[in-house]
Amino acid sequence: MRVLGLDIGFGQVKVVSEDTKLKFPSQIAQYIPDSVSDLEYVEHKGMLYVVGEDANVFRQKFSLSTVENLIKYAPVLLKYVLNRLKADDKYVVVSGLPPRFRDYAVEFEKALKVEGVESVVVVPQGVGIVEDTKGRILLHQNALVLDIGFNTVDYISVRVKDQNIIKERSGTIEGLGVKSAVEIFRSMLPAEVGYYRNEPYVFLVPILIKGSVQIAGELINLESIKQKALKIWSEQINLRLTEEIGELIKGKELFVVGGGGAYFLDREVFEREVFVPFEPDFSNARGYYKIGSAHLF
Repeated sequence: MRVLGLDIGFGQVKVVSEDTKLKFPSQIAQYIPDSVSDLEYVEHKGMLYVVGEDANVFRQKFSLSTVENLIKYAPVLLKYVLNRLKADDKYVVVSGLPPRFRDYAVEFEKALKVEGVESVVVVPQGVGIVEDTKGRILLHQNALVLDIGFNTVDYISVRVKDQNIIKERSGTIEGLGVKSAVEIFRSMLPAEVGYYRNEPYVFLVPILIKGSVQIAGELINLESIKQKALKIWSEQINLRLTEEIGELIKGKELFVVGGGGAYFLDREVFEREVFVPFEPDFSNARGYYKIGSAHLF
């Protein structure tokens, strides 16, 4: 029996197992057999699909935009992962959903019970980060754990009592993930790169990461715009968290930030210690793997 930590986000899928770490875009396209195609495909309910980067080959590719679509296509994504792992053993799969979608947990669990899966554990998203960073949290009395994804910001308020981590409350802020940072960045682009204002969010993420773009052989520096946009975005997250949990946030001496959005956060905005774990986009999946290992052994 093996354990698989599976973090299906609206932007990317992250996977951690005993000896494997995978990350790929949450993109899917229906596969039409071609005599010359070498693409790997997944079969599910009589349909064929390609997943991740391979989906870019097809015009009709789509990304996960709702929790209903995430659950519907979770089996396709999981089958793709299991094919990549090429293991003969059965798996215990641990995954999660944003806290506000907890009513979908049973449906999500059933969706993940595909061939090769012995059992499924579904926890609130962000709990993986708590488990992954437990050592750091135990050094403090109070902490706020953030999972910043492409669409959502999930939070879990915790406190330490007798060397145990007590989860106080959780929630999800929709529309304030990395997509929001990209939207701010896009609105601030100068006229000379105005063309990019019409590009999809996903296309602009690499430009945001680089802080520059090349047009007709000329490199245009966008670093100052990038930093301003990320500061505005980080301030918006701080303000929304204050609105969401009120006075409780004042006692949080530590913010633990995981998810892909952790790479973009302006930590100075929060005026307290902000801890970002190694490869924060894998933090949830690592925590899920640890939860599954404890569950199994």
